[in-house]
Amino acid sequence: MPLRLSGQKSPTIFYITPDYDKPSWGIGILYHHVDMLRAEGFDAVIVHNKAPFRLDWLDLDVPIRYLDQGIHPRRRDILVVPEITAGRGGLLKLRCRRFVFVQNSYLMLTKLDTFSRYDTLGYERAMTIMPHIQQIIKVQYGLPAAIIPPFVAPYFFIAPENLHHDFRRRQIVIYPKPGSQDDYDILSKVLKHHLESVPGWELVELSGYSHRETAALLQESMFFVSLNTREAFNTSVPEAMAAGCIPVCYEAFGGQDNLRDGENAYVFPNNYIYPLIEKLLDLIDHYDSIQDELARMRENAFETASHYTWDNTREALLAFFKAEIR
Repeated sequence: MPLRLSGQKSPTIFYITPDYDKPSWGIGILYHHVDMLRAEGFDAVIVHNKAPFRLDWLDLDVPIRYLDQGIHPRRRDILVVPEITAGRGGLLKLRCRRFVFVQNSYLMLTKLDTFSRYDTLGYERAMTIMPHIQQIIKVQYGLPAAIIPPFVAPYFFIAPENLHHDFRRRQIVIYPKPGSQDDYDILSKVLKHHLESVPGWELVELSGYSHRETAALLQESMFFVSLNTREAFNTSVPEAMAAGCIPVCYEAFGGQDNLRDGENAYVFPNNYIYPLIEKLLDLIDHYDSIQDELARMRENAFETASHYTWDNTREALLAFFKAEIR
């Protein structure tokens, strides 16, 4: 039952969501926010652009409305707008409260022709996922920002007693993230050549897997290589940590918030592709003699991932909206 304020139906919270059907945990987080809010009695809905768009990879039953069919928010209703659509004219014309939700600082100007502070666009509050983005929004974009941390899907977390289990294969998972094609081409060619002379190791490209299939793959693999340079949370890295698969990755931009080189991941400056490859080849060649190091890394990484849970996201989300809706 929706919450009631002063005898009136509570505000509706509209989560604007891109029509993008490939697995994207950023979009998954929007859906989970709505699901969490509704479970606590808030009137929250997903809003896609064109009917009858629906995600086919995320199993959540939440109400969906569509902009092409019209939405009519009241003044006290709340529009939660992702940073990628923050400058969209039609959304700025709606006469309601507007919050911006920033999951990636690189996308903040995507739909803005020129730099604009969020407060001058009529946004009242900001939500974000990581401390470094919170600071950017405060200093550059003119709004206080509450941190609503993301979470790793529970099915990525391997059972702690299986963290060092010997069913883990000598398998390296590499992720062909758009935007890293040059580095990825170098990585894949060098690795394939090297593994020809190292029996027992396999290279797997993370492409065409469902979200749950990805979790199963990481739980049986030894290393996960990500060449992503721009993601704030870079979800695939903490997903690998939860699965017990040791990340070898770039620091990206938000890495300072959750990555510690040599402790929970092997971390390199962006585009330092050859130093990253050299480290990976060294790990492969000396694998049998560094089991203690790898076990320690795996434990530290799992501990890092354990901070990004559904419960922690829910707690922060509910605290934020309960403070905003009285």
